[in-house]
Amino acid sequence: MDLNRTQLAKDVIQALVQQNLSNSTDPDSPSSPLSPIRNQLAQRRSFDADPLDKLLRKNRTWSASHISEDPEYFNRLCTQQAPEYLWIGCSDSRVPANAILGLEPGEVFVQRNVGNQATHTDLNCMSCLEYSVKELKVRNIILCGHYGCGAVKAALKMPSKTHNLVNCWISDIRECRNQHRAELMALPNLEAQTDRLCELNVLRQAFHVCTSPVVQSAWDRGQPLNIYGVIYSLKDGLIKKLVGPISKSALLLHWMPHPAAGDFAHDQATFEQRGNSFVGYNNVDRERMVEELSPICDSYRSRVDAVNAYINTMEVNNRIAQHVGWTEGFTAAEAKQAVAPADVVAAEAAASAASAAH
Repeated sequence: MDLNRTQLAKDVIQALVQQNLSNSTDPDSPSSPLSPIRNQLAQRRSFDADPLDKLLRKNRTWSASHISEDPEYFNRLCTQQAPEYLWIGCSDSRVPANAILGLEPGEVFVQRNVGNQATHTDLNCMSCLEYSVKELKVRNIILCGHYGCGAVKAALKMPSKTHNLVNCWISDIRECRNQHRAELMALPNLEAQTDRLCELNVLRQAFHVCTSPVVQSAWDRGQPLNIYGVIYSLKDGLIKKLVGPISKSALLLHWMPHPAAGDFAHDQATFEQRGNSFVGYNNVDRERMVEELSPICDSYRSRVDAVNAYINTMEVNNRIAQHVGWTEGFTAAEAKQAVAPADVVAAEAAASAASAAH
């Protein structure tokens, strides 16, 4: 590019010299020595105005900087793709997975769509999920929403009879809205409703991932696979965990604050052993659990978030167990007999928490 510009400058100087030597020629005439130069400048201005050219220049700069720092950088990328994570997120341009996670190309497999949805009828998302689990053998799936999501806001505001494809696409989010109508209507304004529905949508989509045939089959094979639901804030750039890890191998209802991170382990198998019954997560003493986390989480807000993630995970796990535990021969009488009393289950959870605390 610099050589071309140098040559163009030389051509301009030579043309100007010729123009001065031949004053009889009109500089605007097609026969003027300056005419070819004017054409080249016009073409260059047109080329520079192409939006893609700006991106291509940025791409060349990016590539050169990586090669300068690490000559083998792209050679390694060509020969390996072994990401540990699958990211299912929103198409919003402000929520790029690699950037907000601080990961390099090749470290996270990404699926993005409007509203970070993972419905079983979305062949694109399910195909991506299948490839990442069966071929890439990812160990962690992260379903990420973000506050202020336009798709979620549309589910609250857009009339259901509006004629556009987005209205069809957000039908699952609208169903989530309907299921939590009372909670959402109790909130003071549209912003609060939108942010809460963004969280609820993450929980719903995490449930879809967990109950997908791909994930269920992987768990049946004993493949290590954790599912998380998180939400991103555009206001501070931080990610908050809402649910997880959900897996096939940990212990559910075992209060296990991790010494380093304060995570909680949960397991679908325990639900099946309980007869696919609801646990009494609404009966859990949240404040006591928050207090138990004092040695691990510095701030009260972080302790509350950790407990909420724990409760969310219990709830989603219950729904998963009910979903996959349904059989044709599972009669109403058997279902009633299998349900453990909420107070008994809550007592067990409290006992586990006390045991872990000591």
